[in-house]
Amino acid sequence: MRRIVPALAVLAGAALPADGARAQMTIAPVACPFETPPPDHHATCLRATRDDGGARISFDVATLSPHDGSGADPVLYIPGGPGEAPVAADGYHADLLSFLFDRPVILFNPRGTAGTDPRPVCDFGDTLFDEDFGNDASREILAGCIARMEGEGVDPEWFTSRRIADDIDALVRALGIGRAGVYGISYGTEAGLHLIADRPGWLGFAILDSVSVPGLSGTRDEIEGRDRFLAALDDSCFARARCIPIARHGAADLADWAARFDEAPLTLHLTDDIAWSFDGSDVLDYLAGLAVYPDGLGLAQGTIDAFATARLRAMGWMLTDTLYDLDFVRESLPLMLQAYADTFEPADFETVRAPSRYDRDLDDAANLLAFYRLWRGARPREAAFLDAPAREAGVPVLVLSGGLDPLTPPEWAAALHARLTGLEHYVYPLLGHAVSLSRTGDAVSEEMDRQIACAGRAVPAFLDPAIPADPDCDAYRAKGTQ
Repeated sequence: MRRIVPALAVLAGAALPADGARAQMTIAPVACPFETPPPDHHATCLRATRDDGGARISFDVATLSPHDGSGADPVLYIPGGPGEAPVAADGYHADLLSFLFDRPVILFNPRGTAGTDPRPVCDFGDTLFDEDFGNDASREILAGCIARMEGEGVDPEWFTSRRIADDIDALVRALGIGRAGVYGISYGTEAGLHLIADRPGWLGFAILDSVSVPGLSGTRDEIEGRDRFLAALDDSCFARARCIPIARHGAADLADWAARFDEAPLTLHLTDDIAWSFDGSDVLDYLAGLAVYPDGLGLAQGTIDAFATARLRAMGWMLTDTLYDLDFVRESLPLMLQAYADTFEPADFETVRAPSRYDRDLDDAANLLAFYRLWRGARPREAAFLDAPAREAGVPVLVLSGGLDPLTPPEWAAALHARLTGLEHYVYPLLGHAVSLSRTGDAVSEEMDRQIACAGRAVPAFLDPAIPADPDCDAYRAKGTQ
């Protein structure tokens, strides 16, 4: 076995000596930022630095060594977002460590995120609070930021998933780790896919939850995924009458229920002098956004109930979510634009205007596409992963999908099978995003309870062959996969 602690013993002094592959990166010890230490691991924190095509990239790393380890290979977690930075005061993901308590875990802040250098930064000021953010005023600010970054020599191409995969490879080699697995959620799966394609000698396995595919333009898939989530909510809450009668308020279906907000919009006060008005399409957008959680269907149904039984509490949830999203956008918008603008197609403007089953805020959707177009400019897109020839994955790969996930629709993961064979793929029809983090929650049925339980045990069962197979969980295996 090769444990992380022995590999880090040489870090007590200066940076690691460079030889061969290690010449790409140097690593030096730093103080850990965590406010609360991980309960089952000892944390050692590092600053990693490498030169990449003229750019000097620096980012923080945390290696977590289990107090009572099994001697198993370490797992490197690839954050999503983009913008997630787990090596921080409130970082390290307790949900993640709950089922990796006996394994070494490597965390890192991907280039461009908080605390890394360089960072693509754009300050939108109070325009971020505009209900029509993405309009001419905010696009003018973005154009100025792009010009400034170009003048400073900050190339947006430095912050692609391809470059993040290169950082991971250099990091694992610099740590002297002979074999490790990677675990990516959402945008983090893109770097994971690059590593599977690259076949570095240290890669022992990969776990890909809520797959995002490099270079894939899937605007139509996202719209259909939103319709699918809202249709499931419609069926559960109204057709099956699982929402309480007072919440349904005599509405025949979800669209009829949401229409009342067109007559009496919901007002959220973001600050003392800034308020947003939510009409029917905005409320539906908010409910669909709850699919970011594995048990989003249950949360959305609970929110509809709460509008009738605890309206102020429901509005408090919405306000908290909205402010959190705004804070995340404030910190991470350039990285988000870099990731999503790479898939932009001019035809997307027509696609978002096409009819869908449930009303959407079409102006917001068009403004977002205008941001993508401006950010992308004339730069070439990242190579489309699915265009490469098909081949065997080469290492064990677990793929997990939520059937109601509109953020990374299950069609994207299904498309991988034409590129990589030998994937172990599970689809949980009633779950949303990041299903491997499923825990008991607001389930709407026994079937959803069963899927939450199966999704929650999928990664532990993949990592530990001693865990007996569960025939009930095997029922969610994607058709045609082994």
